[in-house]
Amino acid sequence: MALEIKKLRVYGDSSIVICQTEGKWKTKDEKLKPYQEHLENLIKSFDEITFEYLPRDNNKFTDALATLAAMVECTPNTQVRPFLVDRRHEPAYKESINALTTDGRLWSAPIIDFIREMKYPPNFTTSEQKRLQKHAT
Repeated sequence: MALEIKKLRVYGDSSIVICQTEGKWKTKDEKLKPYQEHLENLIKSFDEITFEYLPRDNNKFTDALATLAAMVECTPNTQVRPFLVDRRHEPAYKESINALTTDGRLWSAPIIDFIREMKYPPNFTTSEQKRLQKHAT
């Protein structure tokens, strides 16, 4: 099934593979040559294709996408819609780290209390107690 994709941006964490894919280097390993030839033929089917190297320590997003892809089952008829991801320059949790509970204490206060006293707050339900114990662990 042809997806009719004409522009493609490829990210990789192996500079060797990126350089081989861009045609800067050729593989010497006879077992890998058919893969490189196949890739070179695939590249010809795109109007525009770019390759970007991401060092392994900078590819958390790539790892997250790979994990997500492994969790989703797709059939040949599955339609995948593109999605946009905002690039953040600060952690998303920065604003909520100082969030207060309804009684005006930091959100982490019940966890700290539980670790110190090994007692649940009196108003906690069973599910809240389980969650509290999990967080305290």
